[in-house]
Amino acid sequence: MYSKLLFPPQKLFQLEDNRILVIGMNGEIQILDENLTAEFEHKKPFPTSISISSVSKNTLFACWIDLELMIARMASINLDSKIDNGITRAELRRKLESKSQPQVESSKWSHILDSEPLALISNEQFIVFNSWKRGLYCVDHESNELWRIPEIKWKNKIKNANIIISIEITDKGLLVWSKAAEWFLINKDNGEILENGQVEFENILEKVFVYENKRLLCSPNGFVLWIEELDSKNPLKMKQKGPVHDAKWDLEKNCWRICQWREDILWSKSEIQKSNRKEIGKSVFKHKEKWIVLENSGSFSEHYS
Repeated sequence: MYSKLLFPPQKLFQLEDNRILVIGMNGEIQILDENLTAEFEHKKPFPTSISISSVSKNTLFACWIDLELMIARMASINLDSKIDNGITRAELRRKLESKSQPQVESSKWSHILDSEPLALISNEQFIVFNSWKRGLYCVDHESNELWRIPEIKWKNKIKNANIIISIEITDKGLLVWSKAAEWFLINKDNGEILENGQVEFENILEKVFVYENKRLLCSPNGFVLWIEELDSKNPLKMKQKGPVHDAKWDLEKNCWRICQWREDILWSKSEIQKSNRKEIGKSVFKHKEKWIVLENSGSFSEHYS
C-alpha cells in the first residue's frame, strides 16, 4: 500500500538513488524514498506556486511568478541538502513595499527575472530558459551566462501562437516548440539557429512528451499527434476526453503510457487500450517494475496493466 501526499501534486521528477521529487500546486516540495515514503515533512521555499521547473544532478531549477505583484524569480535548490520553508506571500508583499528583494529559502542562488518565465530545461552542464517577449538564455549550474539570443522570429502570425511552450535537449541541438507547433533547432553550444519548420497540427500545442525520436504533441482539448520525424507524413492521431497530464514510453510493451484526464491509456501502433479511474492522474512513472500513477488527490495507484 502506498502512502498519500498531504497536498495536491503538480509535477513529479525521478531522482538519483531511486528517490522521487514531487512539486505541489502551491509550491510544496516533497522528496520520497525508494519506498515512496516521505523523507521529511513537505516544505515551501517559494512564496507562491512553481510555474516551470527542471531537475539535473539532484538539483532543482525552478521559477515562481506573482502576476499581481509583478515579480518573478528563478532559483537553484540542492535536493541533497536540507530544505526549509521560505517567506509567505504576505511577507513577500511587505518586503517589496520596503524595497527589499528576498532570496528563495534554501537556494544555492536565485535571481529576479524581468518577464514571465515560459519554458525551462536543464542537463548536467547547463540550463536553458525563455521568458515572455525575451530571447533564449543559457547559463551553467552556477548561473553564469554561456550565451543568449534575441526573441525567435516565428513565421506564424496568429496572435499569441508564437509563445514557446517546450524546449528539448536532443543529440542535434535544442528543439524549441511554439503553440503553433512551429519548431526551431538551435545549436546548444552557442545559440545559433540551425533549422526550423512546422508540424501540421489541428489545434493549439500545449505539451510535448519525448522518448528518443518519438514525440507526442498534445492539445488542451484532448487531441494528440504521435510523430517520429519532424516531417512525418502519416502520423498517428488520437482524440480523447480532456488534456494529457503525463506520458512515458514503455519499452517492454512498446507503447505510450498516458494519463489523460480520468483515464489510463496504453497507445501502441496497433491499438489504444483505456481504463477509467476516479481521480485525475497527474504523473505516471515506473517504480520497482510497476507503472505507478500519482493522482491529483495525492494518492498513488497502479497504471493500466
